[in-house]
Amino acid sequence: MKRVFLYGDVADSFEANSAWFVEAAGARDARIALLLMGGPSWERYVARYRDPWTRLGAAEVWPIVPMEGMTQLSAEALACLRSCTGIFIAGGDTRQYHRIYACPEVAAIVRERHEAGVPFGGASAGALIAPETCILWGSKVTTAANEFFLRPKSDLDPAKDGDVQLRVGKGLGLLRDCVVETHFSERGGFPRLVAAMEQTESTHGFGIDEPICLEIRDEIHVKVHGRGRAYVLRRSGPLRLEVRVLEPGDEFGI
Repeated sequence: MKRVFLYGDVADSFEANSAWFVEAAGARDARIALLLMGGPSWERYVARYRDPWTRLGAAEVWPIVPMEGMTQLSAEALACLRSCTGIFIAGGDTRQYHRIYACPEVAAIVRERHEAGVPFGGASAGALIAPETCILWGSKVTTAANEFFLRPKSDLDPAKDGDVQLRVGKGLGLLRDCVVETHFSERGGFPRLVAAMEQTESTHGFGIDEPICLEIRDEIHVKVHGRGRAYVLRRSGPLRLEVRVLEPGDEFGI
């Protein structure tokens, strides 16, 4: 069975929502590879993930970060990825995570392990890059005929952040024909999810609130864990969408 766990963020419900992921990774035999984006203070973020998983009984948590000043993984890190029983990509700058983990070599290993039954989890940025196509950046769309904001103007500031146009990219490929948006209610993610679905011509879109975890089995069966709500959009044509609102405990088939 292939299982994907998508978290809106590392919220107060993260430990409770992690029970299903840790169990899928082997429970007391779990060896979880925690993929981070690195940087000078990456160690202080490890406990946010490791401590809840350890309390849930996971045997080992292996932090994986790129080599200093680079986006490449070491041979040792790649070996850990190939031998772990669970893969989890943390939150942070989606563009940086995309550069490190959606590159052909690493993405191929993640897909191979996933196909072999190793569960995948991702929070925020980690959830965004899980599908074939993913939202990378941006809060505005400009075309020849129109211009509109997808998030509050204060979310990304052109003076500080530079180009704030919506950008999508090629993700890990664990889910097909869909786009994911996290922090959905908290950051008003509906317009950005719709725009990304239109730009990629994706049939499905998943909007995930921060305290929510979506468990997706074999790309067919979805179950909602946590608190808050999740939203499933189905696109039937240009700007023609159906929206389904989901609450914790809900299950449905795609």
